[in-house]
Amino acid sequence: MKIIPIEEIRTMLLVENSSKHNFPKTVNYKFDTLYSEIVTQIKTIEISSECILFNSVEAHNTTKEFSDKSYWTENITSAEIEIFWFFGQNGQGDFWLFDKNNKVLFYDHNQEELSPINFINLGINFQQWLQFSFLNKQLDEIYDTIGELDNQTKIEFKKQLHSINENLLENYPFEI
Repeated sequence: MKIIPIEEIRTMLLVENSSKHNFPKTVNYKFDTLYSEIVTQIKTIEISSECILFNSVEAHNTTKEFSDKSYWTENITSAEIEIFWFFGQNGQGDFWLFDKNNKVLFYDHNQEELSPINFINLGINFQQWLQFSFLNKQLDEIYDTIGELDNQTKIEFKKQLHSINENLLENYPFEI
């Protein structure tokens, strides 16, 4: 397993030249430059079993859907909801979000209502999330080939998570 350099990931994701879909003018969110560049030029893509990256249209529509206060705890305000942007999900109905500082958060749907206290702050940015996604893809490929993950593979995966960000393993939302 290895951490793929961000420029290589960018090239892999932008290999297909699909038509550009900018965010609607009504979107008032300051995105990471790389995030904007990638999601406006891709179709929604499953990078790994845990990381599906929405294109700009799907991200906007999902964020708009979840701006409805009925999804959130009753004491949250619209202004508090507006600081979150849904940019992806996994195959189990959990979501990847940004906050206004472009920190990556994870929401496990088993937590029921949306609430900032139910979001796990992974302590990473979008570039690190992409590296994590492609590292997770390598783990998926090993599992698909062998049918299990041995201890050495798990140790290597944890080491690589730590190399992406020293807090990522501590905040990692899945069982290894």
